[in-house]
Amino acid sequence: MIRKHTEAIRPPRALWVPFALGRPLGAPENPPFQRRVLVAALELLDAAEGPILVDFPEEEPGAADSSQAVEGWACPINFAARPREQSGAENLPEAFRREVAELRPWYDLSVQKHDRTAVGEFAPDSTMELIYSFAFQDLTESAIADLSPAVALRLAVQDLTAFYFEALTARPGTNCPTSDEFKRWFWKKTAAGHVLRIVKERCIKSKDTALRRTGAMFLIPMDQA
Repeated sequence: MIRKHTEAIRPPRALWVPFALGRPLGAPENPPFQRRVLVAALELLDAAEGPILVDFPEEEPGAADSSQAVEGWACPINFAARPREQSGAENLPEAFRREVAELRPWYDLSVQKHDRTAVGEFAPDSTMELIYSFAFQDLTESAIADLSPAVALRLAVQDLTAFYFEALTARPGTNCPTSDEFKRWFWKKTAAGHVLRIVKERCIKSKDTALRRTGAMFLIPMDQA
C-alpha cells in the first residue's frame, strides 16, 4: 500500500494497490471488486522469477469522489443536534456514554446483517468503560487480564472505531463512507473523538513509557491530530 516501502523491501511478489491505508482490498461491501484484487495478487505466483512489483490497474470504486460526501450515507443518530452537550468538558463523559448506548442497536443490526464484526478483544460496553477510565480516571488501573495498559488501550481504540463504523453503516440503504469521510466524521463530530483526544494528552503526560509512546503515535491518525 506504500509503494516506496515495497520498493525498498523488494519482496518476491508484490501487488501495489492505490487504495486508502487500511483497505488493501478496496472499499467494503464490494465482493466482485475485492475478488479481482485477490486474483491479481495470486496471479503473481505464475511469474518465473522475482522480485516483481505490479500495479493494480483499477482505482477503488468511488475514490474519485472521496473529497465529497457519499450520497446516501448518514449516521443513524443525529449527534449534531446536541453540540453544546458535546463541546462542554463537564458534559463530555455523559455524551460519550449516551453516544455508545444509542449506536449499540445499530451495531447489533450490523452484526446480525453481516454475521461478522471487526470488534475483537472487547465488547462495545467494556471498550467504552476502558476508554472512559483512561480519559477520566486512573490510567494505571486500566490493564485487562494479562494485557499492559498500553496494549489494552490500543486494542480498545481499534475496537471502538470499528464499533462506530459498523453502527454507522447498518441503516438499510446507506452507502459506506470512504475512509477519509469516516475519519472526518469520527474525529470531528463525535464525543468519542473528543474523548480520545483527552486520552492522548493524558497518555503523553504519563510516567509509563509505553503509554507515552502509544499516546504520541498510535491513538489518533496523523491527518486528524
